[in-house]
Amino acid sequence: MARVRATDRRLFLLIEVAARRLNREADMRLKAEARVTAAQAAVLFLLKRRGERRMGAIGEVLALNPPAVTGLISRMEAANLVTRHSDPDDKRSSVVALTEAGRQAGEIAEIILRDFNQEIAERIGPDSADEVYDALTRLVRDDEL
Repeated sequence: MARVRATDRRLFLLIEVAARRLNREADMRLKAEARVTAAQAAVLFLLKRRGERRMGAIGEVLALNPPAVTGLISRMEAANLVTRHSDPDDKRSSVVALTEAGRQAGEIAEIILRDFNQEIAERIGPDSADEVYDALTRLVRDDEL
């Protein structure tokens, strides 16, 4: 019997469905314990690791369009997770910085997602987890998508 090739397996659809399910589960856990969404946690992680960022740079890293970034940052600012101020070098641009409440929420979110990642790895097995990580990393870094 012929082997079904990966390209015939609707990879995009499977990745999309898996991502939505995982995101829904992550959101549920994060909202319950850290009081942030997965998207907000991603911003918190970015700011914690790289310091304050322009809104455009946040959008680039998280693959979000400008209106999505504006809405996300506005909600985070209202929740006192971040602050936003004009860029001194470019008055048309805003710079986003982490607050102490945002740093604390990010630390809680990091623990939650570390545990969630471990659960996922255990569910699919360590070798498969490594393969999935490598494959998804190649897709995210590929400029030709």
